[in-house]
Amino acid sequence: MTHDHDKAAADGSVHISPRYLAASWPTQHQAHLAAVGTARDWPCRMSAFTFTATSACGRITMHHDQRAEGRGPHLVITARTGPGAPERWRADIAGNTPVEFLAALATTIADRLEADPDHLIYGIGPDPDLIALKVDAHRWDHIEDHGLAGFQSRDGHAFMIGRPDGSPAPPLQGDESLVWDIGAVTAEHGALWAISFTHQTPPVVVNSVLSQILSPEPITRPATEPLPAALAPLVTVRAAQPRSGHGHPPPPNGSPHRPGNPRGH
Repeated sequence: MTHDHDKAAADGSVHISPRYLAASWPTQHQAHLAAVGTARDWPCRMSAFTFTATSACGRITMHHDQRAEGRGPHLVITARTGPGAPERWRADIAGNTPVEFLAALATTIADRLEADPDHLIYGIGPDPDLIALKVDAHRWDHIEDHGLAGFQSRDGHAFMIGRPDGSPAPPLQGDESLVWDIGAVTAEHGALWAISFTHQTPPVVVNSVLSQILSPEPITRPATEPLPAALAPLVTVRAAQPRSGHGHPPPPNGSPHRPGNPRGH
């Protein structure tokens, strides 16, 4: 792979591919969380180490704790049936998750909460137990082993693993409630980032991250934003070319598949 950051810098922006290696810092996660809270008029609360944005209805909480950075999930998104109610489902964000992935996740949750809160909280809606995937067989290998199923990128760095309820496989990350574990690893960093979902998470929420990691489109970043040195040899960096027309390409879509048993096509 090529890495020509100096040439790209002259253009003012760069493409980073594969996109799952476009690392972002936890400080960027908190900044995005604050932006979401402000844009949606959600009540926000900040302390010396934490930042929390809660939907006006009290059903969704997005909580960042900088003390957890590097040790586990530092950003946790929790859905409840109402203020003070027990957790119904949860998304955990750890490591240097690309902020674009977090943006897709947070935007999907906020939009769905406004459009159809019962669908978001309870998973009520058309095909509520199905996951939609479109997988490029040239980029991803299907993996299935003793109750776990999913895909791994051909370069070995990215993965998406499903574990349905009742699977004989050991719990993902030691947590029986998790049904999806999505992330990237490198030899230099170990676990670069991870996003996990508990089993009652509506498929539309899980799909918001799956479509990001599966997209063949590179991520575009300002050339002034530094790429971790250890990742530079693993990605292709090139000057971004102006797009014709307006907007962005639609996210991948495809036939529905059940959680924990995806297949490519």
